[in-house]
Amino acid sequence: MDDITVVGGGLAGAEAAWQIAEKGGKVKLFEMRPCKMTPAHKTHFLAELLCSNSFKSDVKMSASGLLKEEMRLLNSLIIKVADETKIPAGTALAVDRHRFASRITHMIETHKNISVVRREFREIKSDIITIIASGPLTSIDLQKKIQDIVKKESLFF
Repeated sequence: MDDITVVGGGLAGAEAAWQIAEKGGKVKLFEMRPCKMTPAHKTHFLAELLCSNSFKSDVKMSASGLLKEEMRLLNSLIIKVADETKIPAGTALAVDRHRFASRITHMIETHKNISVVRREFREIKSDIITIIASGPLTSIDLQKKIQDIVKKESLFF
């Protein structure tokens, strides 16, 4: 299997890289931080939680609880680490932000099938399988490349 490129080290990018690597795929995970920071991020950690440390309800009879249970069954890195770093929050799954992001970063950086590239991703090549999981804090240069490909004046996240 050829290398797969994943752009963005947030929740989606970390999970995508993990799932591919666990299945034997080789992954290049691009994360621009700390070389280029965003207005919201404070650390170099992958999967840094910005808005809330809560993953909502963990009650299996709720939609979000059922989704988390399905993710557990599928060996989700995000949910595994959330369970390991959870803090008291009633029926919600909430985590210690620092421990959560630090643990995700360690697991990704030490995985034998994942190579973390700490620089801004700028070139989308049609001959390389690429998952763009950069989210709403995508760099301006990458945003323009995506807009050119999808032929849209603006993007919505």
